[in-house]
Amino acid sequence: MVSLSAQAGYPEGLAAYNKNDFNAALNEWRPMADQGDARAQYQLGWMFERGEGVKQDYAQAVAWYRKAAEQGYAHAQINLANLYTLGHGVSQNHKQAVAWYRKAADQGYTSAPVNAGIRFENGDVAESEYDLPRYRRPVESDRVVVQFNLANILYNNGHGVAQDYDQAVAWYRRAAEQGHALAQINLGNMYNNGQGVQQNHKMALYWYRRAAEQGNTYALNNIGNMYRKGLGVKQDFAQALHWYRKAADLGDAGAQVNLGLMYYTGEGVRQDFNDAFQWYSRAAQQGDAGAQYNLGLMYFHGEGVAQDYLEASEWYRRAAEQGHALAQHNLGNMYMKGLGVEQDFTMAVQWHRKSGFQGDAHAQNKLGDLLFANGHGAPQDYEEAAQWYLKSAEQGYAPAQFNLANMYRRGIGVKQDFGKAAMWYRKAAEQGDVNSQYLLGIIYSNGEGVKQDMAQAVDWYRRAAEQGHAGAQYNLGIMYAKGRGTLSMLGR
Repeated sequence: MVSLSAQAGYPEGLAAYNKNDFNAALNEWRPMADQGDARAQYQLGWMFERGEGVKQDYAQAVAWYRKAAEQGYAHAQINLANLYTLGHGVSQNHKQAVAWYRKAADQGYTSAPVNAGIRFENGDVAESEYDLPRYRRPVESDRVVVQFNLANILYNNGHGVAQDYDQAVAWYRRAAEQGHALAQINLGNMYNNGQGVQQNHKMALYWYRRAAEQGNTYALNNIGNMYRKGLGVKQDFAQALHWYRKAADLGDAGAQVNLGLMYYTGEGVRQDFNDAFQWYSRAAQQGDAGAQYNLGLMYFHGEGVAQDYLEASEWYRRAAEQGHALAQHNLGNMYMKGLGVEQDFTMAVQWHRKSGFQGDAHAQNKLGDLLFANGHGAPQDYEEAAQWYLKSAEQGYAPAQFNLANMYRRGIGVKQDFGKAAMWYRKAAEQGDVNSQYLLGIIYSNGEGVKQDMAQAVDWYRRAAEQGHAGAQYNLGIMYAKGRGTLSMLGR
């Protein structure tokens, strides 16, 4: 319980605070806070967080917020959660943030600071007595911010808690039904992906439209995606263009990229590299990595602009520095070949490695080549080359499967294993890799790691021969001549 004398100091402190007389406010509130008044404790936390009348001190802010939060004061719970989320004054801890957000959200309080509403709750003053700054005023709908944040923490990789799509949907829905546009979009995404709810494209479109009615550009772009792909609606490229353009004209980079892509591919419109270039440029200037990568492609191939390797390398670099894997791969290739940049194998390895670590199969295979072939850009390392080939091969990239098979067959960088060599040759051969088909013919003919099988040898030689492989054509001819795996055709 707060004493009457302590209560009496609260409005005086608030009056002083609103006149920016922070020292006077502190003189009123600190004794109250020391006596356990949650309102005053919250206010001290707020002042330490903002550095008002005191030196900014997040640790002190945390301490005062915690005192108030532990008494159930929702605004302090929210601000304490924010500090845990940001790692200000405490070690970043999403689990603690979730716990405090949940306490506040369950009470339905706002995420805004204490405001005029607090005075009404306590009966201290009338609304007209003080003119609070706008950031201190209560906004009923602000409570959805807490609900939205809670959903994001639960939904986005389970920060601090076990990932829980069901809980995320529940909190997004509460915020979405109160008109929170981003919650409406995210709820739509969950319906689109079938996360926490049964997949339902029509419901996804419903929530996107709710957000679009508020002018949200992400929602406008998402509706364009739905029409373009025919999800929840009949596929309609004209409608897709309509929604993309609405978002693009409002500056949404994603929609600008989508418009550029439709003009680039001629999907639903007359193919026009110039229009594609213009839309990509608008998005690229906003820093969109995908648009920057696409501009690099257009400059590289001379589509819609004069071919310019220097410009291509610069746009690839901008996207690559933002972590765009394909741009990193292409920039690495340009360093390998000295296109638009001075040839530099070390830089080629660096960019391919960045792309490879993100899972780009082409870059992983290229890294294997660079490390395997004379150690270009790095000390020659057969074992690391084999590891990169394996990463790429496991993603189904036929050239890497062929390279890995070669290493197993020869015992380079790995322990020699004809069985594994045959396995990887087959995976690549089944995708049409002509060299793998030819070598499988040799393997079955010689019984390397497999049971000798002339019929299989003939089959693989034939596949390679039909693609013009001279060695396969010759070996197939020999087998026909000798009647191995087939009837002798020598008489013909």
